[in-house]
Amino acid sequence: MEIKMLNFEPMNDVHLNEVKLLEKLLKELDENKDVTDTLEKFIRDVEKHFAFEEDLMKKYDFFAYFPHKMEHDKILNELYSLRGKDNEYLKKYFKEHFIPWLDNHILTIDTVTAGFFYMIGAEIT
Repeated sequence: MEIKMLNFEPMNDVHLNEVKLLEKLLKELDENKDVTDTLEKFIRDVEKHFAFEEDLMKKYDFFAYFPHKMEHDKILNELYSLRGKDNEYLKKYFKEHFIPWLDNHILTIDTVTAGFFYMIGAEIT
């Protein structure tokens, strides 16, 4: 799975790590394995990913913090609701919903956010 690279490298690093975990989850789903642990690891990674971005947005008073956070909250709630679902349901969710959402999220709001961080010289501390 390829994703758009942004002009703020720390966000690219987070996204690339998340894609690796997503690819592992999808492979296990295709092999009809028990994905309980992999799904939990993925959810924890998404939580860290979103917290990383949200902390930076707050630190630098990003003008679109609230709509960006609302997107994150919506997806996290969807991910939490996946616990205990069967593999067919999970495959359909990730392939038909999450992946298109992630692509769009990166192409739109993350691109704007990364551009803002780049423009102001945001630093990771």
